[in-house]
Amino acid sequence: MATFIGGFVIAFVKGWLLSLVMLACIPPVVIAGGVVSKMLAKISTKGQASYSDAGNIVEQTLGAIRTVSSKALLSDESLHFSILHALTGFLVPTSAKQVVSFNGEKQAIALYNKLIHKSYKAAVEEGITNGFGMGSVFCIFFSSYGLAIWYGGKLILSKGYSGGDVINILFAIMTGAMWVSLNLEK
Repeated sequence: MATFIGGFVIAFVKGWLLSLVMLACIPPVVIAGGVVSKMLAKISTKGQASYSDAGNIVEQTLGAIRTVSSKALLSDESLHFSILHALTGFLVPTSAKQVVSFNGEKQAIALYNKLIHKSYKAAVEEGITNGFGMGSVFCIFFSSYGLAIWYGGKLILSKGYSGGDVINILFAIMTGAMWVSLNLEK
């Protein structure tokens, strides 16, 4: 908060005319920063949900793998095999001492790949949004610098401002604007 208030106090003390012109640059910076942060939060949430879903598939798949001893299936093996297959999805060969077969592997892999692909698309979308968002914020910043330098040059010639005053005002206002932009997204 001291950065915001102190920046504006310094700017207006050094040169109120250029400070007023530079105040026009603050709303575009704040709006661009806010829009970008909201979009990134939404995309990031979508990507995290896809990663979570993919992780759940892996966890459920690994958790469903069982090792069954054939000693427990002594009475009516064919009935037990069909019940086991219906309940767990495992194929239980009659001659096996232990079961290590899993017939849902292909479906689990396909579902995992589908969910990971969604996560990948969300990450690419997040990168593109971040790139365009930061690009637009920096475009506004650099345009503001250009405006301050151009108008500051006019004020140096006509109102007696110095180059140091122009630079002080420029950085004081833009630092205050950056503080507002960063704190609005919280």
